[in-house]
Amino acid sequence: MLQRRSGATAVGLVVLLASAGCTASPATPSTMPASDADAVLEILQLRGDVASGHIELRVTNEGDAALEVARAAYESTRWSAPMERAEGDAVPAGASRNLRLQLPPPTCDEGPLEHRAVLELADGRVVAGVPGDPLGQLEAIDDAACALRSFEHDVAAVRWLDPAIPADGSGAAIVRLEVVPEAGEGAAGGSVDEVGATVLLAPVDASGNRIESLPVGLAIEPGGEPAVVEVPLTPGRCDAHAIAEDKQGTLFRIRVTSAGEPAELVLPSPDAQRDALLAWVVARCAALP
Repeated sequence: MLQRRSGATAVGLVVLLASAGCTASPATPSTMPASDADAVLEILQLRGDVASGHIELRVTNEGDAALEVARAAYESTRWSAPMERAEGDAVPAGASRNLRLQLPPPTCDEGPLEHRAVLELADGRVVAGVPGDPLGQLEAIDDAACALRSFEHDVAAVRWLDPAIPADGSGAAIVRLEVVPEAGEGAAGGSVDEVGATVLLAPVDASGNRIESLPVGLAIEPGGEPAVVEVPLTPGRCDAHAIAEDKQGTLFRIRVTSAGEPAELVLPSPDAQRDALLAWVVARCAALP
C-alpha cells in the first residue's frame, strides 16, 4: 500500500526489513528493524537520464555488511506502471549505488504524490519504504512528458522527420520538425513559437549567424494542413570533452502556445538523429576556421 504524502521531501531513511522465516507466510512476512541492513533509498534523475527516460534508485548502505540486491522496484502515482530492475547488484557497506529504472508513460495525475521503493535482497529479506527526493525533482520529472501529451492531444502531434546533416561537416545541419494539427472534437488552436539552442547546438538565422532561439511563428488551426519546421544548426561549442560527454546536447526545447497558454515541449532526438548530429559536430568543428 502506498503512503500518501503532500509533497516529495528529502527524507529517505529506510530500516524496514521483511524476514521470510519459517514462522512467517511469504505473503505476509514479519517486519523488523535490522541494524545490519540499514539503507537510505532515494529517487533522482541525472542529466544523462533525461533524454533516455530513466530515473535512478539510489541505495546508500549505512550498515556494516554488504547488501546483495536481487530485485529493485519503484511505484508512484505519477507513473502508469511499477518500474523494476531484476539484475543483481551489490552495495558495499558505507557505499551508494544508483540502480537505473526505465520510466513508463506518466499518469499526469495532479493529486498528492504517493510512492514506494522496494529492494528484495538475495537472502530473502525486503527493504521497503518511501524514498527521499534529494534534488527536489519528484514533483516535476513528469512535467515535460505531460506537457507534450497535452499539446499533442489538444493542438498538434509533433515528431522529427529525417534530418539533412552533411556527414563531412561542410555546412549547417538541418533538423526537421513535423507538426500535424488535431482535427477531432475539442481540438484547440495554438502555435509553435520558437526552437531554443541546446548545450551543444545553436540555431542560425538566414544570414548564418548564431542565435539563442529560432523564431518560428507557426499558427496552428484545428484540422489544418501538416507543416514542417526546419531548424538550421551550428555547433554551440567545439571542445572535445563537451562532445564526448554529451548528455542533453540533442534535447531540443520547443516553445509553443496551446489555447493561448504558453508551454515548453522537450523533444529528444531519435537515436539516428542524435548520432548523426554528434558526428557532424565533430566534423563541422574541424572545418570551422
